Amino acid sequence: METVVRVVIVYVFVWGCFRVLGKRELTQMTPFELVMLLLIPQLFSRALTRQDYSVTNGIIGSATLFSLVFLTSVLAHRFPAFHRVLEARPTVLVRRGELLESDLNRQRIAPIDILGAMHKAGVAELSQVEWAILEGDGRISIVPVRGGAEKPGQTEAGLQGNS
Repeated sequence: METVVRVVIVYVFVWGCFRVLGKRELTQMTPFELVMLLLIPQLFSRALTRQDYSVTNGIIGSATLFSLVFLTSVLAHRFPAFHRVLEARPTVLVRRGELLESDLNRQRIAPIDILGAMHKAGVAELSQVEWAILEGDGRISIVPVRGGAEKPGQTEAGLQGNS
């Protein structure tokens, strides 16, 4: 029964932290923020398996992580200079139908990833792509040549596997 109580305490605490963080945090997390939040199970694992008889250490550690995620998002929202340092900048991968090999190599994006994003955006050929941009959140946005094969609502494609 003690394990059930510990899990309920952790559940209520994590639920409350996500309510404080707000909806923006859940839908627009940066990869760094996601990795930070994935550390939370590690912080609580010892308390839930009774290796550490206090849940307090897990709550203190995860509260610190949640606070840092919240603080960085507030600072990024309030100070554009901080936002530029914190967030990744978009990178052009295709310009006027030509792959930019140096940018693809720097970002470790395979040409097949561009083709996948093109297909999701309804573009069949590279010559129909005016711009392909790797956004800060890891998505590849496709801007077709004017009069191209763009389908409304499908101009962004998630980056799947870039091996």
